[in-house]
Amino acid sequence: MKTLFITSTCNYCGKTLTALGIGKKLQADGFKIGFMKMLGKFPTTMSGEIIDSDASVACEVFGLNDAPEDISPIIITQDIIAQAYDGDNLKLDEKFIKSHTKIAKDKDIVIVEGAGLFGEGSVLGLSAKHIIEKLNADAIVIDNCEREIFADELLMSKDILGDSIAGLVLNQVELPKLDYIQRRVLPFLENNGLKTLGVMLKDPFLMSVTIKDLAESLGGEIICCKHKQDELVERFSVGAMNVEGALSYFRKIRSKAVITGGDRGDIQLAALETNTQCLILTGNLYPNDVIIAMAEEREVPIMVVRSDTLTVVQRVEDIMSTMRINDKRKIDRAIQLVNDELNFSILYDHLGLAK
Repeated sequence: MKTLFITSTCNYCGKTLTALGIGKKLQADGFKIGFMKMLGKFPTTMSGEIIDSDASVACEVFGLNDAPEDISPIIITQDIIAQAYDGDNLKLDEKFIKSHTKIAKDKDIVIVEGAGLFGEGSVLGLSAKHIIEKLNADAIVIDNCEREIFADELLMSKDILGDSIAGLVLNQVELPKLDYIQRRVLPFLENNGLKTLGVMLKDPFLMSVTIKDLAESLGGEIICCKHKQDELVERFSVGAMNVEGALSYFRKIRSKAVITGGDRGDIQLAALETNTQCLILTGNLYPNDVIIAMAEEREVPIMVVRSDTLTVVQRVEDIMSTMRINDKRKIDRAIQLVNDELNFSILYDHLGLAK
């Protein structure tokens, strides 16, 4: 039985995406897999038990029947953190390893999704290095290549995790960076003993959010076309210019939500004349009947929010940077992306798996 630990150098790098894609590939190749989330930070319920939301999604995708309390044995709370600071020996590593033993029974490989960073959890005795050593696991390290010299963090991961690293995944890469990464960075990393399993370009669809989730996060009210609230928004545009400039700008961007003041009827009309998924009107100001009628005709939901435009834009940026994969359409896209872009031959060779 093998254990594959997925960790990262940054928060929201795509660990869940990678875990789902690798797990489905392993299942397709005939391996029986298990899944665990080391630190649960987003609790939900499954079968009456508290479980991390990412773990819940993985259970559904993989069709797992293991006990929720073993799949996600440790949910982070302020009480647990306070006890750790007080010096209490919580023995959380022992709890996790006990659950891992149960999950691993009759499995070929267990995928463990680590915390946000490979150092996160150290206060609780649950650092990536500690658990990898305890489980004799192999590791995948993910980075999103956003920092100017992101190779620093990857070299540090090699110093910390050593030969347990099966390979790197560079995720959410901007297209202009791709050539430089392939020509300069990947050979450098390989010369330093780090193999790259794959480079995945940034996919706006995977960063999208449903109009319904957006309304809940912004505290907005959808005043028309509620039957379209499950549509996905990939991009956002701010309407704060003159109408001629707005119309030209909006025509260049598809699958977007337009954020503008509730008093900017001219901008609202311009947005509705282009490919717009949703209108977000700020300042708690409602549109006139002409705007509503046009939106209903074109089936474009209008959302009214209390905050001003700048606050809404800042909140949207936060939402998009921490977006979780919980929509079947995005999950299917993520699985296909991992299947297409990762070199599973390198991974299987490191793990000693035969397809």
